[in-house]
Amino acid sequence: MESTGKMKKGAAGRRGGGPKKKPVSRSVKAGLQFPVGRIGRFLKKGRYAQRVGSGAPVYLAAVLEYLAAEVLELAGNAARDNKKNRIIPRHLLLAVRNDEELGKLLAGVTIAHGGVLPNINPILLPKKTGVKKGAAGRRGGGPKKKPVSRSVKAGLQFPVGRIGRFLKKGRYAQRVGSGAPVYLAAVLEYLAAEVLELAGNAARDNKKNRIIPRHLLLAVRNDEELGKLLAGVTIAHGGVLPNINPILLPKKTGGEKAPKSPSKATKSPKKA
Repeated sequence: MESTGKMKKGAAGRRGGGPKKKPVSRSVKAGLQFPVGRIGRFLKKGRYAQRVGSGAPVYLAAVLEYLAAEVLELAGNAARDNKKNRIIPRHLLLAVRNDEELGKLLAGVTIAHGGVLPNINPILLPKKTGVKKGAAGRRGGGPKKKPVSRSVKAGLQFPVGRIGRFLKKGRYAQRVGSGAPVYLAAVLEYLAAEVLELAGNAARDNKKNRIIPRHLLLAVRNDEELGKLLAGVTIAHGGVLPNINPILLPKKTGGEKAPKSPSKATKSPKKA
């Protein structure tokens, strides 16, 4: 019998006997963590251009990975400063807004549940007092965990729980989502911080240390966006903003009169 000299080939025409090579992804070849192949599919699927080069998804994945690493590093620093072990949206907001380049790049981006960054004049803030002592008489054992409110979790000053109760009590809708009171509290806190900042500027311009309703009225009416938003709102004891035709106002007189000419100033001596 004649034996055939043909060797048995493996799968896909590969000769048998050799070790099977593990497939290497494009991300591993480029030394990246972000999926290059998936980003390439999204670029082709989105029809952003007629043709997509082979290096485009690699470059885009590298840029996205760099931005993600930068934001996560800054957010981790913010979490460590707040003595937290977990990064929350509040830390992401602090990381982006406190960095000049990231703030410009993501200026129009709203981070959900990130809260707001109030900009209040330091003069209006209360002075810091001494450190409060802890409550005595607590039993020993493990340290008692302090209950954390929803406002603290969201990084807000406005009461999220109370706003949630008002939304449910008002019956504005059949169902109220868990994020609705947080979002509403963030919006109200931002508006309050904006009005207080402008009112503080008005009080400082009038050389006052206390904000009165008049300053609130000036802050709202002199701002275009707040004026449109609160057009139908009347602020009690705020006074009015007079709108007088400039023609009816008295004309400003000259500061000093022109000096007399030397010929008129020196009088001729009287005759005897």
